[in-house]
Amino acid sequence: MEIKAAIFDLDGTVIDSMAVWDGAWERFCLKYAPVRDESLFAEYKARTLGTAIEFYKEAFAIHASPEELADEVNGYVREGYGTVEAKPGVREYLRALRARNIPACVATNTVRPLVEYVLSRLGLTEYFKFILTCTEFGSGKDRPEIFLECARRLASVPGNTAVFEDAPHALRTAKNAGFLTVAVHDPSYATSAPALRQMADRYINDFIEM
Repeated sequence: MEIKAAIFDLDGTVIDSMAVWDGAWERFCLKYAPVRDESLFAEYKARTLGTAIEFYKEAFAIHASPEELADEVNGYVREGYGTVEAKPGVREYLRALRARNIPACVATNTVRPLVEYVLSRLGLTEYFKFILTCTEFGSGKDRPEIFLECARRLASVPGNTAVFEDAPHALRTAKNAGFLTVAVHDPSYATSAPALRQMADRYINDFIEM
């Protein structure tokens, strides 16, 4: 796969953190929901933080403000980010991209302070030209605009830009927008592996394969 630029998701792609997010939302849901509901718990995965908060605020009739609820979830995540690790081989692959003058960025649902914290903690900040969050951009990965904006900032076009994602909905969006797509295996989306293999230009279990 010959690429001129690369766009990386963060959670479940660059860092092994989906269990942190699963745990954060589970704590959140169990605090406010009278009965555990797996379908409600799963709602957060395809949403931005803001739209997920809006969904749960209405579903659970929570009186706290969206800002307070977002701070609560992000607090749980911050705790978990203190111990997460980078995905196997990702540091070496990012180093190889830099050596070939292939620019890379992060496009993520996670809010900037958390992204900057965990990338700095893991020593990965230097490998990315910029970070673009769905919250700042105002659009989630169910629409292609965030990927297109990343390509524009990287001075590339979809046809020679690779999008690395673990989430099926985000990978599908990038694929439909004409990007090269690499599906990164993550246990959180293990049941989606067959669909991801069929959809993506390449499926990897880790970055060592790259």
